[in-house]
Amino acid sequence: MHVDTDQLAANKAVVGKLVDAWNVRDVSQMMQYWSPDMVHHGRDGAMPASEVGGEMQRFIAAFPDIHIHVEEMIAERDLVSTRLTVSATHSGPYLNIEPTGRAVRCALMGQLRIVGGKVVEHWGVADTVHLLEQLGLIDGELLEATA
Repeated sequence: MHVDTDQLAANKAVVGKLVDAWNVRDVSQMMQYWSPDMVHHGRDGAMPASEVGGEMQRFIAAFPDIHIHVEEMIAERDLVSTRLTVSATHSGPYLNIEPTGRAVRCALMGQLRIVGGKVVEHWGVADTVHLLEQLGLIDGELLEATA
């Protein structure tokens, strides 16, 4: 089986540009790398591209200093998998939770399918339990029990 290393590198570059856009909180720049029919798959099911931008804006409003650090990125076929660390300060309302001013840090795992230089599908799993514990909404002992 032939592996097109140039295509794998190009796909990883798309993901790198998406992370860079997150780090400057530029949703319109992020959307340049999404196919208009991109689908995000999360714990609540599938979300179309038309809704993803709004969801990202709400997260940025709640955590305006968000920074994403790429721990690892692996490409195979048309998929790029990422292991990321997200750091931010809870400075705006989030999930109907008033700002706590707390610094948070959590893991985010993702996989993106890229076709023609555009993301057509995204799967993401965040360590939401750890995030909620850092916001003071979940007892830390519960988190230890789930580690």
